[in-house]
Amino acid sequence: MTRPLGDLALPSAAQCVPVTVLALKVLADLRSWAAEHPQVLGATPIEALAISTAAISPWRGASELRPAARMYVWAYALDDHVEQNVRSLDELDDLFGRCEAVVRGGARDDSHPLLASLSGWQSDLEGAPHYPELAGLWGDRFAEALRGERYDWTAGLARDLGEGPSDPQEYLTYAASSNAWITHFPRWATSDRDDLLESLPLLDSALEAIEVAVRLSNDLATFERERAEPGQNNILMYDTSPAWVQDELDRYARKAREQLDPPATAGFAPAVELLRLLDWSVTFYSGADFRGWGSDRDLTGESGAPVTTRS
Repeated sequence: MTRPLGDLALPSAAQCVPVTVLALKVLADLRSWAAEHPQVLGATPIEALAISTAAISPWRGASELRPAARMYVWAYALDDHVEQNVRSLDELDDLFGRCEAVVRGGARDDSHPLLASLSGWQSDLEGAPHYPELAGLWGDRFAEALRGERYDWTAGLARDLGEGPSDPQEYLTYAASSNAWITHFPRWATSDRDDLLESLPLLDSALEAIEVAVRLSNDLATFERERAEPGQNNILMYDTSPAWVQDELDRYARKAREQLDPPATAGFAPAVELLRLLDWSVTFYSGADFRGWGSDRDLTGESGAPVTTRS
């Protein structure tokens, strides 16, 4: 039962247990995986990502959620590496080209820890039930996410020189940089629903709207920090206002809900997961972002403030 506390209707402590236990199981796996590739995965917010994974899909088992949780971590590690370590567009394009080769061709690449961890992840995902039918879509959307990352990198560099872009609609065409699509996709590949494929056009369309809403909610959450950091790219740097951004966020969220409400009401689990992804992400970003909640934060006090980056 729920327990009221002022204006809040809180779940009982017992109702919180299954999600908590699931999150702890996911976290244990992420810690083991991060230990295999500490150079790139060790400073990611795995605690927050484990909780997020469990909250979005609380009826799934930890082993079933492993690919999604690991892709959350990998996407954050890629984002960190691009912002903190990449120094030229040629270097960026080489890395992204190698990432695409792993995803589209399945060939292992151990030339960088990011590529080695992606190679192992990709090999595991290829054994998922629906992966063969979804492989082409996965490759296309993965490439789209990398194009979004590339746009953010080039726009941030230009902005530091006083030459950054100013068209918010251009920004929104690269909203796949939120990585919402690629981190959710493993849930489709691992689904046991035989009817998932016939609903794929609706799910794909809704997830594209959700990734824009996630991008905008993230921008609202992180703007005050990012405006003081070099190389950043945020919708509020495009001659927009918080009110305009909120209106756009609401518009994309409404579009996704209109598509998903009928199948979700009918009990279609993939639609329910997408609505939970939307609600979790927008609500979480309304009060925080994923940075500084554990493994990505220096808790010793010996190294100063934690390093924070976009996401």
